[in-house]
Amino acid sequence: MTVSLRAFLPAALSLVAALVVGALLLAASGANPVDGYDALVQGAFGTRYDVGETLVRALPLAIVALGVAPALRAGVFTIGAEGQVILGAMAATAVVLALGDGAPSVVLIAAGAVAGAVAGALWALLPALLRARLNVNEILSTLLLNYVAAAFLGWGLRTWLKTSESVPSPRSDNLPPGAAMPNLLEGTRLHWGIVLVPVAAIALAWWLRTPRALAYDVFDTHRALARRAGVSAGRAIVATMLVAGAMAGIAGWLKVTSVDGALYGSVAGGLGFTGILVALLGGLRPLGILLAAVLFGALSAGADGLQIDTGTPASLATVLQGLLLLAAAIGFEARRRRIAKEVA
Repeated sequence: MTVSLRAFLPAALSLVAALVVGALLLAASGANPVDGYDALVQGAFGTRYDVGETLVRALPLAIVALGVAPALRAGVFTIGAEGQVILGAMAATAVVLALGDGAPSVVLIAAGAVAGAVAGALWALLPALLRARLNVNEILSTLLLNYVAAAFLGWGLRTWLKTSESVPSPRSDNLPPGAAMPNLLEGTRLHWGIVLVPVAAIALAWWLRTPRALAYDVFDTHRALARRAGVSAGRAIVATMLVAGAMAGIAGWLKVTSVDGALYGSVAGGLGFTGILVALLGGLRPLGILLAAVLFGALSAGADGLQIDTGTPASLATVLQGLLLLAAAIGFEARRRRIAKEVA
């Protein structure tokens, strides 16, 4: 119990600090902090549609975060989820459009999921090999590949993925209706893809109980000890980055097929970066990640209600997310030092 509470303490302190600073910002803008937070909560959970919107926005964040958690626990700080979301979305779109309306819904959904996962994993493979074989810093390589992915998406939407319709902004053709996950909550955009989150969370929880997970925890600070536990540097780096890439690709697939209905240039929209923040804020543990994803989804969905009811700019939600990021980064570094001290 003590270890569990210690793991969630940085996230709790982060939330309290963000709420205090947010209250000060609300007061500085002339709004009552209590009314402001009430508007934020009502915008996120006030109606059936609001609840569905919060969960829809939390879904891809949770998937990205659960996927990247093993890599972060191993000290492999990949920040390439943004590009992996893009490549997963592009591959899923291309495959689903190629299959067309004639294919059964189950085939379209499965093919899109597999294409997204494979594309995301392949996009993560290059920086993984560069780190494992040539010791190229994965932060730098994955960050640069995000820009390459964004450029590739822009080119694709102007050429081979371009819609035949006359539209104001570049996009693909609309995907067949059968490619979308069935709706889960009537009157909202929430779909059955949400069930992937508890499945992934349970898988991560199971993995954390294995000896391999413990070895990965000490991999970053005690390589020799991890090797004696049977974990090679190359295998740890490549395996965790491939898992992170596959999960980000699946998040991209869900964004296109079940929310947007077509591939747009804004498909990633910061999902990859924010998903990594969610993983850090959640303490790299399944329950914490789920709570952090819902929190970020609520901040995003409730920001409009905050602006309508109080006149406070919706960008306050972004400020709160930034504060949570800062505190989460501090907590992540504290976790690494604690593990290094305990193992030493």
